[in-house]
Amino acid sequence: MSPAAEQGGIVRWYGTGVDIEERKQAEQRTHAENLVLREEVDKASMFEEIVGASGPLRAMLSHVSKVAPTDQQYSSRVRRARGRSSSHGPSTSGSQRSARVFVSVNCGAIPPTLIASELFGHEKGAFTGAVQRRIGRFELAEGGTIFLDEIGELPAETQLALLRVLQERQFERVGGGRPLDVDVRVIAATNRDS
Repeated sequence: MSPAAEQGGIVRWYGTGVDIEERKQAEQRTHAENLVLREEVDKASMFEEIVGASGPLRAMLSHVSKVAPTDQQYSSRVRRARGRSSSHGPSTSGSQRSARVFVSVNCGAIPPTLIASELFGHEKGAFTGAVQRRIGRFELAEGGTIFLDEIGELPAETQLALLRVLQERQFERVGGGRPLDVDVRVIAATNRDS
């Protein structure tokens, strides 16, 4: 036995090394191929969740496919069976915002007295029960898309606040005194005649 071993010291060092560079490169190639395949699938199945072949539906889908890759605001008047939800996923899937947040609001399901607070948020003390600041749906959708379903149900004063968002890209929280900037693509649907 060596003197180091007798004293409980280190006698030999052993080490191993594994080169994982090839594996990393293979994973990167696979990731890139997956991204390309996802893009191809998205292009091919842009309207897969919409079923129908009527003239008006084809015209609407044609319009949506033209608007989807742009940053333009979009509004449609739709007729649908009671209890059915309209899907506007196709109108965002081709846009640059498709990877960002998508916020959906059913304006007809929120009481008229609460809709402004729901959309734009409120400040602490803005009304009875407002015990803290609340962020609204427009702030949540920052940089992405907000879908306002049943927009025809909005009260007139909320429609005016929405018009400011569309024209100036600004809004104020309920009870707030300063405008907040917002970068949101707005998609709206209604079944009401304008």
